[in-house]
Amino acid sequence: MEKDLAPKYLIHKDEKLYFAFAVIVSIIGYLFLIVSIVGFIVWLGFAILSMFLYGLMMAQIRVNGIRLSDKQFPEVFEKVRELCERMEIRVVPDIYVIESGGALNAFASRFFRKNMVVLYSDVFDLINSADDGELSFIIAHELAHIKRNHISKQLFILPAMWIPFLSEAYSRGCEYTCDRMAAYYTNNAEASMNGLTMLGIGKSLFKKVNRREYLLQSSQEKGFFPWLAEKISTHPPLPKRIDEIQMFVGDSSSSAFRRTSRAMWLVVGIVLVIFTFAGIGFLYSDEIEEAVNSIVLDANSITNDVSSDEDSTIMVQAVAEGDIAKVKEQLESGIDPDIQDADGWTPLMWAAQDNNVDLIQLFIEAGADLELQDYYEETALMKAASQDHVEAIALLIEAGADPNMASESYGWTPLMTAATSGNLEAARMLLEAGANPKSKDGDNFTAFLHAKKEGYKEIADLIKQYEDNVN
Repeated sequence: MEKDLAPKYLIHKDEKLYFAFAVIVSIIGYLFLIVSIVGFIVWLGFAILSMFLYGLMMAQIRVNGIRLSDKQFPEVFEKVRELCERMEIRVVPDIYVIESGGALNAFASRFFRKNMVVLYSDVFDLINSADDGELSFIIAHELAHIKRNHISKQLFILPAMWIPFLSEAYSRGCEYTCDRMAAYYTNNAEASMNGLTMLGIGKSLFKKVNRREYLLQSSQEKGFFPWLAEKISTHPPLPKRIDEIQMFVGDSSSSAFRRTSRAMWLVVGIVLVIFTFAGIGFLYSDEIEEAVNSIVLDANSITNDVSSDEDSTIMVQAVAEGDIAKVKEQLESGIDPDIQDADGWTPLMWAAQDNNVDLIQLFIEAGADLELQDYYEETALMKAASQDHVEAIALLIEAGADPNMASESYGWTPLMTAATSGNLEAARMLLEAGANPKSKDGDNFTAFLHAKKEGYKEIADLIKQYEDNVN
């Protein structure tokens, strides 16, 4: 593609305009919800029910669909990775293929903080033909939804999504943007237009379609019902999408379609005050969008406990492999040293579990919280004690880890961990560091009783010696 454009010029004007309208409508809607307790409860109930049903649908796809990976359709997965790198999408989303019953479609989604792209199997069949450029366009289109944060933005402007015609208008603007971005990043306008034609007639006949005639035919469909059918649809007509790509890449000197007034949708009931404010919103649409993106990122950071699951996975993988250079790179990029994975483990806990003293020292220097507990209320010191890693124990204690730090709900201590694990040297080091041998857990058991129960006589005798010296 000849055009050398900054990404912001890929954004279709309809997306910017209707997003500004939607923000204003949503702000008004949220104000009404704030002053109406009943309205807020109804809205909250509806939102929870919608999220629950949506979660069920996405879960069905994740448990039944085929997820692309290095070992599952690796050639397409590599293509996805290349597109993500080109589009500056830092984390490759999960790509699933599902049986479609002959339907040609794909969509982007988000499931509990994970971005997803779902491809229908009949579209995915293009990998078995020479038409992989069309498949690349469809994948890039869905990746563009992720790059533009369309899913998160729709949650932010949820009140506006209940307004007839407005939500559909915004959605159509987003589709035009994603078509542009897909054509731009795949650098294949012809395959992009072919891909859209294929969605209209199927993967066998699309190359035989006279595209110009197809566009002219659609442009001649006039009247109320064709107009209404478009206005209540979340996607523009396929010929219009093809025409927009032609105009965007400069392949057509004239458009087959007459562009209608932006005020057309007002006749269906949008109030005059919204129209007045929308002009102001459009003038400042870039600033509004930056503010919303900031809110979305802040909300994601709260939901993800400071950092995302993807960041956690990258860091955990680096620690598990003992890749010190990669860990340093992650820390220097701003990743929180106390980032937690799905079980609440921090990188320091993983390093303590592996007795990797170099990484432990690195995380200590980075300011890692030595007393942080995972979801089972275990600290890094407990992880080291359970494995009898004396080097890790010594380093953690020297850095200030409390040998008497107990779990809040059960009163479990590092010494109890060493006692039940049969780790004599770990128990000795903890006692020498000041571990209280008389501490009791929720069952009123001391470390001594745990050692006796498990049959570790030598550890029990050692703990008993220290018990006798404690007043």
